[in-house]
Amino acid sequence: MSFSTRHSSLATRHSSLVTLLLNPWFQIAFSTFCVAIAELFLKRGAAQAPKLAASVNWTGISGLGIPLVWIGILLMAISFVSWLYVLRFLPLSIAFPLSQFVHVLVPLFSWIFLGELISPRRWAGITLVVLGVFTIAKPVARLEEKL
Repeated sequence: MSFSTRHSSLATRHSSLVTLLLNPWFQIAFSTFCVAIAELFLKRGAAQAPKLAASVNWTGISGLGIPLVWIGILLMAISFVSWLYVLRFLPLSIAFPLSQFVHVLVPLFSWIFLGELISPRRWAGITLVVLGVFTIAKPVARLEEKL
């Protein structure tokens, strides 16, 4: 393979990656995933935080000394930037309901990575959220064709 062929192939892959990253549908998924992962880091960090005097312990401020909390905060900030990008291109009435998939991911990730239990009522709620997201996804498919 010649240099120009390799260079052209790399340029095509780079262009495809940029196109994917700038796709607002990808950004909704990315933003939602960042929030879900951030919540795991915040939970782990909060659990490790030292207890302070009762008068200030309710604030959770001691968690700011835990690196996991800062990773969670960073992921929330990344999600926020991604969300602002989404809002430039998609109607809020579509984007916001799709972002609520976080209510599925957080319990599932908590169950998988933190060993938390999910009650039958919570499973029913997760099912309803999934059905709601799929209900919203139908008009999204039509909207995608217009973009």
